[in-house]
Amino acid sequence: MPQRNDLHDRTWGELTETAHEEGIPFVAHMSQGELIEAIEQQREANSHQPPSPRQPSDEVDTDGEPTR
Repeated sequence: MPQRNDLHDRTWGELTETAHEEGIPFVAHMSQGELIEAIEQQREANSHQPPSPRQPSDEVDTDGEPTR
């Protein structure tokens, strides 16, 4: 996980990209400080979130073909 100071050294554009990668869709109304805080909070929430349920399409047969 990147360190806290890592975010403070980034430009607003870089922070926007990071926010989108973390799952924060709307950032245009945020200041740089708010964006850093939102990213940190989202990372915290993501670390406590259980893994998503397995989908039938995730299962693969021994020959590499999806199971039916």
